[in-house]
Amino acid sequence: MSTEQVRQWCSGDAQVVVRPVIDLEAHHPTAAYAVPDRLVEQTRLTQPVCAFPWCERPARRCDTDHVTAHGDGGPTCSCNLAPLCRRHHRAKTHTAWTYDTTDASTYLWRSPHGLHLVKDHGETRLVTAHPPDE
Repeated sequence: MSTEQVRQWCSGDAQVVVRPVIDLEAHHPTAAYAVPDRLVEQTRLTQPVCAFPWCERPARRCDTDHVTAHGDGGPTCSCNLAPLCRRHHRAKTHTAWTYDTTDASTYLWRSPHGLHLVKDHGETRLVTAHPPDE
């Protein structure tokens, strides 16, 4: 490829966007609550659908959630972020649904009724079905 060829491609109505390469294995912490664009993109690339069991909403249409709430000491970093669609983000925030992450694309969920489910690379499986602690 020559410089002239690139110049031709970029002429006229062409728009060129240059973005940095995102290492899916890299750990990117930040002190802020707001999630920077590169962490949002890394989260979406690592987990392409909502992290909630059986939900298939594309991550591009999801919120980027702090698995452990920022207010409870959860960091804004690659290891503590997951895509949740708005419905499931609200369920996690306002009901008894809870979850933890075991790696960048595996989530252990606990339902209000005592079910334990794992969502791993987009697939959900039931792990245990214990009644809630009394």
